[in-house]
Parts: sequence; structure tokens; C-alpha cells
Amino acid sequence: MTQSALPRYQLDGAGLKALGLGFVILLAALTLVARLVWLQLIQHPYYQLRAMENSSRVTFLRAPRGIIYDRHGNLLAANQQSLSLTAIPGQLEEIGSLAPRLARVLDLPEDEIRDRLIKAKESGSVIPVVIERDLDLTVVSKFVDQQLFLPGIEILPDISRSYPQAELTAHVLGYCGEITDTQLKKRPDRRMGDIVGQEGIERVFDDQLRGVDGEQRVRVNAAGHSFSAEASKPQITKESQAGKPIVLGIDLDLQRAAYQALGSRHGAVVCADPQTGEILAMVSRPSYDPNVFSHRDRKAVVKLFIDPEHPLYNRALSGFPPGSIWKAITLIAALENKVVKPDTKIHVSGGIALGGFFFHDWTSSSGLFDLVKCLAWSRDSAFYQMALHMTPEMIKDWAVKFGAGRPTGVELAHEGQGLVPDSAWKLRVCKEKWYPGNTLHMSIGQSFVQVTPAQAVRIFSGIGMRGQVPNLHFVMKIGNRQIAPPRPEHVKVKDEYMKVVLSGLKAVVASGTGGATRLGNIEVAGKTGSAEAPPLGSKTHAWFACYAPADKPRIAICALIEHGGHGGSAAAPIAKVILDKFFGIAGPEPSSLAPASPKPKKKHH
Repeated sequence: MTQSALPRYQLDGAGLKALGLGFVILLAALTLVARLVWLQLIQHPYYQLRAMENSSRVTFLRAPRGIIYDRHGNLLAANQQSLSLTAIPGQLEEIGSLAPRLARVLDLPEDEIRDRLIKAKESGSVIPVVIERDLDLTVVSKFVDQQLFLPGIEILPDISRSYPQAELTAHVLGYCGEITDTQLKKRPDRRMGDIVGQEGIERVFDDQLRGVDGEQRVRVNAAGHSFSAEASKPQITKESQAGKPIVLGIDLDLQRAAYQALGSRHGAVVCADPQTGEILAMVSRPSYDPNVFSHRDRKAVVKLFIDPEHPLYNRALSGFPPGSIWKAITLIAALENKVVKPDTKIHVSGGIALGGFFFHDWTSSSGLFDLVKCLAWSRDSAFYQMALHMTPEMIKDWAVKFGAGRPTGVELAHEGQGLVPDSAWKLRVCKEKWYPGNTLHMSIGQSFVQVTPAQAVRIFSGIGMRGQVPNLHFVMKIGNRQIAPPRPEHVKVKDEYMKVVLSGLKAVVASGTGGATRLGNIEVAGKTGSAEAPPLGSKTHAWFACYAPADKPRIAICALIEHGGHGGSAAAPIAKVILDKFFGIAGPEPSSLAPASPKPKKKHH
């Protein structure tokens, strides 16, 4: 080997090293470029989302609930802005120490708050979960003071339900409340903290009224708290859709007149259009303010549920013994079963004896009455004599045809069906046979018979419409869709028989026990009733059911006063107030009506 070959060999080694180093540098550069491409291009959406999640948070955009109107466009249920305290499930830590602090802020039991926080965390929702709603300024102030020590808790704008008419429409509209655990299991599309209709129209039409909540992102700081509205405008990622408005057949003026006329007495009033079945008014007293369910007034809510006067109880859809308003049905049954003829005359007196018992008439005066006069003066002894020749099934057949003992069609839950008894019912329920005396009591609407005020309106609408029995309903319009009235049911009664009943109901007002509802040139037809009811010795329930004008009815009314006394003196004047309002006749203010005076009890008329 020559000396000149050695340097060449060394240079070749240095070049290889340099080449290797260059290759490493190139590989590193390519790796870096590839990583940058992966991060900046391929993974860009993922990291952009993570960055957004670190600097912003998804929150709800509450959908306004559908507005409810009366037939003239008056507001019955609306919405108002409110504030809700919410929990962000992913940020809830140390619930054991968080719960007592939050309980002090809200002034609520610690166990209740702990349960709510645990449920919120377990929900895994990316949307904040409402812990408490409709916050007042005191709570907001406490929260601001303690916000640093309440991680994962935020106050957000919300919408709460408002009922401008308060007690006036409570039993029709019902109320809204937070979804229960039971409801949540049945409705997986709902979230913890959602507000749903719990009673009334709000409950039955919850899906239509609810709408669809939207979503928005709000910027948050390192602690997870949102910036002020001035610093960051929320970005809407999903628009909310308002619930559909609903128009009811309720006439607010009639509703108010009925409510005021009832005054402080327990009872109900139902008014309907006999031609369409649209309910024009439905009042039950005592009533309640549904707004307490929207506000943070737990004591007021608890008080409603334990109130001995049962203000949540809808008497308009509850069964009561109907007393003598039932006699219109008994007369139809007697005529159709050939027990009496249209020209039959009956000797009436102070009552009749049967099986060792004496069945009293409400008056002892005697005479020979035709059927029209028997109905006009509500003579019990005349109907007893008809009942002697009938079975309970004969009476029940015609009662059920006109709507007794079955739903009216009204769109409310918990409607009572009343009761029209027969021999089989008594044997099944009472474990004893049906006696003739039971039929006598049934003929005058006593004993086992139960009718709701809504059913009474339907029955008298059907009689006034000559056998065209309407199905009652509230809703006239949902959103832009007009709701057609349900078809009426048709009951065939012979014209000559129907004429007797119609004449008798006219005579009740014109010359009989219902004279308090005379309207001058507008003829009213109706029937009074005074029904014995427990406890023993108490005043009778006062009833009055009517329709007007008598020849072509535009309104049917039923007024009931629990233990009100005489139907003619206690319930009929309430119907008169409503008739005056409906036909535009000047009369006394409803609030000036005095409660029925405590006169000696007389029965059945």
C-alpha cells in the first residue's frame, strides 16, 4: 500500500459519516413534516374540537313552551324569563363537600341536593343539568359570593311557565313540573331537570306544547366559568324550536263569571256549546294557583297536597248524586218503555209506601198532575210510581245513551265516569240483590247514582238538541291546524215523547222550580236538583242544569254546589249570571251573589 492511498481511505470514511448524518437529519425532517401533516391536516378537526371544549362549553337553549289561548285570543298560559342553577356533569368533583355548600346557597335539605348532584354526574350528559330553577335575587347573590367554591355549578338563563289567570283556569290548564324518575324511565328522549306538563291540558298535550331545545357554546375560562355576555357572544349550534300554540274553546269572560258566581262555596260549573261540544267554561272551587309549581315555593306546593279542602280536586269531572236533574232521564225511560203515555196524568201526594218503608215527596201537597207538570214541579211521588213499573236496566239504558256513566270526550286525565247502577252491579259490589226500593231511589237520582257536572252538561245538551249528544272537548286549534269537533252521537227518541220532556224542562223555568233563570224574551229550559249526600244531616247538594235558547240551544250549563241546599235557590242563580253574560244581558255583578241561606232542608227538587 502506498502513502497516497491512506488519505483517500480516510476521506471515504468521513464522507460516509457525513452521508449517514445527512440521512438521519433528512429522516428526522421527514418525520417532523409527517407529524406536522398528521397534526395540522389529518387531526385538525379533532384538536380543534378539543381546543373548543377546553375554551367553551355546550349549554341548552331552552325552547319556549307553546302559548295557550282562549277562543278570543286571551292569554291563558305563557312563558317568562328566569334563571336556573345547573350542574356540569363532567366537572362535578367532591360531591360530599359540594353538596352542603350548595344546600346553604339554595336553602334546601343537603340530602336532596346531594341526590340531585349524584344523578347529574351519573347522567353523563354533555348538557348542563338543572338542579334548581326560577332563582330569586337572594339565591343569585349567595351563589356569586360562593362561586369560587362551587366547581361545576353555573347559573344559566332559562324559561319558566306563567299562568296569567292563576286560579281561574287551574283545573283546565293544570300545571308544569320537573320530570319525575318514573316519567324519565318511560321517556328516554327527555333529560333530568326537564319541565313537563303534570296535569290538565299541559299534561295531555305536552308533546305539542314542549317544542325542541336548542344548544349553544359559550366561552369559559380556565376554571370552567362562562365569560360575561359582553366578552363572549354564545355560538348557537342547534336552533331551538318553540312549542305549538293551542287555542281552547274556553271563553274567559264566561269562565270568570262562573268562578266569581261560585264564590267561596265548594262546587263546579261547566258550560258547553250543545251544537259542537266545545267547552266554554269549566270551573271547580276551591281552586289553586298553578304558578306555585313554577316558582321556588315548596311550602305552598306541599300545602296544596295536604289541604283538607282538596283544591287540586276537579269537581267538574267528579261524580255526585244528581238528585232531580236525573228525572229527565227517568221520564224518557218511562215513555219509551210504555210505562206512561204522553197524556198520562198521575196523582201526586206526600210520597208512597213500599215494603214497609215510606218514600217521601219533597212536598205534601196533593193533586192530579200531567207529565209536564210532574217534571216542572219535580214531584218525587210521580217518578216513584213510574219506577214501580221499571227495572234499573230500563233507566240505565237511556241514561247511558245520553252520556251518563261514561267519559264525555273531554281531553283531561282523571275524568270520573260516574255510576249508573243495575242489578248485576249491586250483586257484584254490594253482594246483595236489587230491591224495588232501589229503583225508586234511582228514579229520582239518589242512592247509588253518580253523575259528573260535565256529564250533566252533555246529557242536557243531548236533550236540548233532540237526541244529538255532543262529545265534549276543549281544543279548537293546535299550531296552524284547525281541530274539527268530534262527531256527535245520535239517540233516537220518539218525537211525541221528546216533546213531553222538552215541554217539561221549559216549564221548570217558566212556572216551576227553576224560575230564578228566566231571561225574558229568551226561553230557558232546565232542571233543578237537591241531592242528599253524606254526612247524614248535612244540607243537600244543589244542582241546576239547563240550555238556552230552548228551541235552538247555543249554550248548556250545569252548576253544582256541594251541600248548597236547594237547586232552585242556590245553583240556578249561578246559571242566570252566566246566561246574562253569554247573551249580553245586564245583571248583577257575579261577586255580589250571596251564598245560599240556610233554610230547612227539602229534598230532590
